[in-house]
Formats: sequence, C-alpha cells, structure tokens
Amino acid sequence: MRDDGGLERYMVRLALLTVITFALATPAWDFAQETPSAHAPSFLRVCSNKNPPPCASPPTRISSPNPEYSEEAQRAKVEGTVALWTIVGTDGYAHNIRVAHSLGHGLDEQAIKTLEQWTFEPGKSEGVPVPVEVKVEMIFRLHS
Repeated sequence: MRDDGGLERYMVRLALLTVITFALATPAWDFAQETPSAHAPSFLRVCSNKNPPPCASPPTRISSPNPEYSEEAQRAKVEGTVALWTIVGTDGYAHNIRVAHSLGHGLDEQAIKTLEQWTFEPGKSEGVPVPVEVKVEMIFRLHS
C-alpha cells in the first residue's frame, strides 16, 4: 500500500483541531483580563442631559475656513448641508472624519478636506484635554 501523503494531512488536521479546541476551551475572562481596555472608547462625547459623565466640554473652533464648491455641484446648482462626525483630538485637529449626511456631487469630499484644515481648542474632562466626538455641519449655498 502506497502512502500518498494521507498520514501527513491527517497529522496536520489533528494538530489544527487541537489548537482550535484549546482556543474554544479557554475561558473568555482570560482574554478579557489580558486586554481590559480593548472595548473602552478612545474618545468622550460632549456632556448633555442625554449624555452624563464620563463626558467632556465641547471643543472650540479656532480656525475654520469655508469649504469650496466643487465644479460638479456648481453646474448642478446643489445647495444644502453636509454633516460630518469627527473626533477632535488633544492636538486640536479633526480625526476619523465620517459623513453623516451626504450631498454628493463632490461636496462631501470638499467638506472633509476643509474640516481637515480646521483647528480647535480641545474639549476637556476634569480640566484635562481629551479626544471628543462632535458633529460638524458645513453649509453649501450658491451666491447669485
């Protein structure tokens, strides 16, 4: 009888099954104890009635240039508001920018590009600068 590698494949499968079984049999709390901050948020939200502590004061805009219109939006005569969620870091700049309300026609990209240029006084919690999630709205209006 010729061995065509069947025994070798069987041993590899057995080794993999052993590793998988060990991982499944290990209690979940062991992993949680190794990385307690794995699920902790990396930012705070602004304090409000709906958002009690831990929370932070809102960041304050220092410099906020206006966004430019895209050529496509000008041709289509699109007006409106692009809403963005961002995290203002302790460095005073917007990070992790996400579009919450889109206008399309290149205006979302213009809003993101502009927000990346804004500077802020960071939000604070207990007097210490902290990353804070905020919603920023950029209004696009055509002037006649």
